[in-house]
Amino acid sequence: MTHPLADMPDRPPGRGPSGTAATGEPSLSMQQRTVLERLITRLVALTSQQNAEVWACVKHDLGLKGDSPLLACHFSAAEASLNQRLAAAQDNHHHRQTLAQLSDLLGQGNNLAAK
Repeated sequence: MTHPLADMPDRPPGRGPSGTAATGEPSLSMQQRTVLERLITRLVALTSQQNAEVWACVKHDLGLKGDSPLLACHFSAAEASLNQRLAAAQDNHHHRQTLAQLSDLLGQGNNLAAK
């Protein structure tokens, strides 16, 4: 039979009771987390980055330490950061597609002289 350690908290570090951080600020709501996760999913699909790496970049952009939780007060800035990264990734993806199409056309040669 196992017994809980006397000094171990019943929640993760940095988290207070019922969805608040140790600072008293409310945590991200499920809706806010879902919005950020959808943006991250789209970003991961366009880049070689992984989910954890993108979350770490968002925290870095916000000036948070790696073990600090994202709070409701960080949502707007996190969403803006992800939207900016997503726009850049979409532009980059579009440019790569255009270059690939141009490379394919170069392989076909100049057909104007044959007309």
